[in-house]
Amino acid sequence: MKKSLTQDDIIYFIVTDRFFGSHKTSAEPSDNSIHQGTLDGIIDKLDYLAELGVTAIWVTPVYENIDKAGSSEPYHYYWPKDFTRLDKRQIEGRHLPSSTDMKSFRKFVELCEKRGFKVVLDMVVNHCGYGAQSNFPDTWFNHNGQGDIKGELARLPDFNHDNPEVVDYFINNIQDWIIKGGVTNIRMDTVKHVEPRFWHFFKSQIRGEYPDVYLIGEVLLEGREHIPELLKYQNYHDFDSLFDFPLCSALRSCFIYDQSLKNNLARPRLHDNEESGVLDNDNPFYGGYRNSNQLVTLLDNHDLQQRIMSHARSKHQGKGAGLDWAIRVVKLALGAMFTFRGIPQLYYGTEIGLEGWKKEDDRDLRRDFPWDMIGADQHPVDDPPYHKAREIYHWTRDLIALRKSSAPLKYGTSFTLWSDDLVYIFLRISIDEVALVSIHNGYERMPESITLDLNRYSLSTRVKDLLRQGLEHWKKNQPLNISNNLIHIRMEAKSIDIYIS
Repeated sequence: MKKSLTQDDIIYFIVTDRFFGSHKTSAEPSDNSIHQGTLDGIIDKLDYLAELGVTAIWVTPVYENIDKAGSSEPYHYYWPKDFTRLDKRQIEGRHLPSSTDMKSFRKFVELCEKRGFKVVLDMVVNHCGYGAQSNFPDTWFNHNGQGDIKGELARLPDFNHDNPEVVDYFINNIQDWIIKGGVTNIRMDTVKHVEPRFWHFFKSQIRGEYPDVYLIGEVLLEGREHIPELLKYQNYHDFDSLFDFPLCSALRSCFIYDQSLKNNLARPRLHDNEESGVLDNDNPFYGGYRNSNQLVTLLDNHDLQQRIMSHARSKHQGKGAGLDWAIRVVKLALGAMFTFRGIPQLYYGTEIGLEGWKKEDDRDLRRDFPWDMIGADQHPVDDPPYHKAREIYHWTRDLIALRKSSAPLKYGTSFTLWSDDLVYIFLRISIDEVALVSIHNGYERMPESITLDLNRYSLSTRVKDLLRQGLEHWKKNQPLNISNNLIHIRMEAKSIDIYIS
């Protein structure tokens, strides 16, 4: 099995402490204490992840952390005090050794890979935990600095990567995690807060000696206007991938809050003065990403303002029809994510409609996974209270299976056929297959069909022939309505139709 991430993968992001462990506790509402979710607990739940169909597991940091900051324990493990060993609170000694040596994490990686899962480790080089600066020379830190790079993030002691000793320490530390800990994929935390000098050394030394280690950068910039800033991390600092926060923001804006598809996603490309959408930045010849197909796409995570279901519930209030609309728009957003270019990432619980909000802090965004609703078949149980979870779960599982089986959805070139305020229709074209995806964001059934004339588009004869040979709806098994080079599409409210060859 190739251990580094590719476009074949679907990433499942787990806040380890909030997932599962044999001694796991749970507090309602969620609090800032450690709930005893562990790496061993993730191994316990590999059957669930296999049934869902994901292929890669991203876990939060495993470094030894401080004990507490005020009333908060480091349940997220982003407050390191020792970067050279695991935190003993994350291992139980059941599936993994009790030792906090890096080799214990290697065992976790081996057990996951044996079951067919790649592993992404969350790493931190920007800061240490509150009060942990005494474990390092004082000259290693920025003092009284300002701005994203030299200033302290959330008052955490900020390492100065303009100091060659700091760079050397972390380059060697990362190498140790690769060699001793079996790390093949890295999610790097708080990238925009790290001095650029560090990335020069990283791509020279780590990238040079370990070219197969895959690096995803977390650069939390959400607007289309921020894409030029994001580009430098892929184009100049040589990150394999970035989280596509601008697309995440556009998907929420469109499907939850009903903004224009053509202004947010992609223009119809009929004339040069159209307003561009976020997907129009995919072309490197026009100042776009070096490789947009490697971007990690997402709907929510542990840092954003709300989980996607909470966004939907805030728009569609109440039970009954309000809940039904919320489920519908979440399914639409998931459908878009799994059919767009990039490598999809699910936040644990999104597949069952788990909710969460950023309030005075992030703890509600990081609720415990509700294992009581998961049955022996690894699906949400078939009880009325779990209607929401069951419907979203099966939709998500089916989308994952579709993407894994479809070359166009994994690798295909994207080609816009139609884009207006309510409708976005596009092709995904691979070497010998094609998929057509149609999205309707209106609240009523289309009053009439949209007609697409294949002669109008700059498509090869081969692609047109593939379309004329017929595509089939992924759920309904109905053929795409096409005759005389004309495609006719009519859709239900807030829906996505996917046709595959």
